[in-house]
Amino acid sequence: MGKAKVLVVDDEPDLVEFIARLLRAEGFDVLTAYDGINAMDMTENERPDIILLDIMMPMVSGYEVCQQIKANPMTRNIPILCMTSAHSIDARARSRQAGAATVIVKPFTPAELVAQVRRHLPEADDLQS
Repeated sequence: MGKAKVLVVDDEPDLVEFIARLLRAEGFDVLTAYDGINAMDMTENERPDIILLDIMMPMVSGYEVCQQIKANPMTRNIPILCMTSAHSIDARARSRQAGAATVIVKPFTPAELVAQVRRHLPEADDLQS
């Protein structure tokens, strides 16, 4: 069984790099994307085990990306953890309606982020199928 593959999607390069370093140090393989279009392409081509997805991005919002990934039979079972600085109940509700497994509110602690990724990662048996 290989390392779990995490796709990190955010339009803030510094945050993407921070999260990528953190997750690599925890033993994950990390893919990165800086917009929704690339995120959808990478999801289809690379099949990550889990996705960390920013909601507020230019061109295509995280909500739309989430809906597209969940609408595709090949990618619908990939857990998506939406990240947002919007502390509103509406942001949480829209994320869940789009198909997100949970919402992580920015700013978050490194320990919180890693715990959420591990919590929502499919079981090892599921990763091999």
